[in-house]
Amino acid sequence: MLCTCARRAKGARHGRAHARQHDRGQKGGQRHDAEKGEPRGCTWLEHGLAAYETRLLGARTAIMSAGQGSKDAAACSSSLLLPIENIWLHNTGAKLRVRQTPWEGFQRADLIKADDMPMLRDAERAGQQGDVSNVVARGSDYARLYIQLLTKLSRADTIQSVVLLIDDLLQAAPEHVMWFLDAEPYPALVKVLEVDDIFLSLKAAQFLTLCLCTQADRVSSYGAPPADVVDKLLQHIKHKLAEAASEAQDGAEGNVAPVLLCIVDELLRSAYFRRLIWTRDTAAQNEHALLPKVIDVLRMSMTSNTPSSKATGNTGVPQLHYLALFGLWELTFYPTAAKELDLRFAVAPVLVHVARKALKHKVVRLTVSIWRNMLAAAEDANATRLLGAQVLPLCETLEERRYPDAELQDDLAYVKSILSMRLEQMSSYEQYKSELYSGQLSFDNPAHMLEDFWKENAEKLTEHNNADLVQLVSLLQRKDADASTLAVACSDMGKFVHHMEGGRRRADALGAKTAIMQLVEHADDNVKYYALQALAVLVSTSWR
Repeated sequence: MLCTCARRAKGARHGRAHARQHDRGQKGGQRHDAEKGEPRGCTWLEHGLAAYETRLLGARTAIMSAGQGSKDAAACSSSLLLPIENIWLHNTGAKLRVRQTPWEGFQRADLIKADDMPMLRDAERAGQQGDVSNVVARGSDYARLYIQLLTKLSRADTIQSVVLLIDDLLQAAPEHVMWFLDAEPYPALVKVLEVDDIFLSLKAAQFLTLCLCTQADRVSSYGAPPADVVDKLLQHIKHKLAEAASEAQDGAEGNVAPVLLCIVDELLRSAYFRRLIWTRDTAAQNEHALLPKVIDVLRMSMTSNTPSSKATGNTGVPQLHYLALFGLWELTFYPTAAKELDLRFAVAPVLVHVARKALKHKVVRLTVSIWRNMLAAAEDANATRLLGAQVLPLCETLEERRYPDAELQDDLAYVKSILSMRLEQMSSYEQYKSELYSGQLSFDNPAHMLEDFWKENAEKLTEHNNADLVQLVSLLQRKDADASTLAVACSDMGKFVHHMEGGRRRADALGAKTAIMQLVEHADDNVKYYALQALAVLVSTSWR
């Protein structure tokens, strides 16, 4: 869907803070506003995002000014979800408003009390006229009535009418989400979340998130958000994001992913949910983890097979990249997440690819700031991994672009200085290991082809119970590895077996030969070539 005009996103600038400063309660600010004066495109997704991105500023201020244990979210009136600036949601709601809801029929079926009829008609008329001040005056009564109706009703079209009434009240009185909390909304909203109607499921996810975030900010009054409701919401978001990525039509003209990413960003504003989502998603064998699906939004541009996408790398919608990056940036204000983000989810090579191909200044800005937060939270843990992902040469390239943004330049200088210092202190094998554990290999590192390097270092792969060799084999076995990584891993395995006494036996025991035999049939000619070379060494009786 195309909008009729181009929009300009206007942002503001504010200060910066490192990730570890945030949750320790130190004051500061780091801005990632929409680019000031940047011309907006005119697709359905970009239409209206100027207002949305302006509201992100309030979220950033709250995230960076809050101390651990203090109220973390901004006031409800600055919620990213009031409203969601999405033209499909707006147009769908406008179409639904023109119809008359047969409330009298539900009264005759004893689903609506006679005393409630005037309230419903008044609210419906007020919403159509755009003046709900009388509804707001009795806000708590209306909130209770709406939740009761969602509990009783089963027809999708009538539930849609109630959802629009809820939306009217929340838009007019965003500071009073507590009216709905007092009405015990969760069973009714979870019920709507599961209705087979994409408009209803998106609105239910929005309202659930508003209630959960408000409750998380007021634990002393309402207790902790119910864990089962949180889990159902996160599972729903994960499932719908996966569907949106795999299906040509999402039922909402491509709007499901951006709306859900807005919801994820709202959740990650809160220190409570940053900690909860990280803990939940890093639990052993959590098949319902949400964060991998958020990262998959960024990974789209690495895995598309169309000729144009291979040429440009720009297959992902830039605004989807921006929304996904914003959520990850928020997450890095939880120190444990900042420390382990790449270790757990191998995100560094993905971020490098996105930043290298990005056409939008703001996408680069967020990516570099994630790296800065990772280094500020855990320099020892992350510097090596970022070096392995080739962040340092990319920072040098990005500096040459001379972005008109002093704080981005400061971020780049910070990341570059830390990584340059670390690189100078590393031996050639430590540099190789940093690349190995980044999960992305490239022949740009000359060590892969140097015989002297392998003569000196092949044995080191077997230290600590073959730890580095196990990592190399795991890259050969990865289904989502790119062609460059697979080709280099095959070459490295051949070099290792050639130069290591007993190397073939060790490699066989870990499954290297089986993995390489499968890669002989790979679609990429380079992978085939190096797989055949490595296989020749592995099966030859002349090699130990």
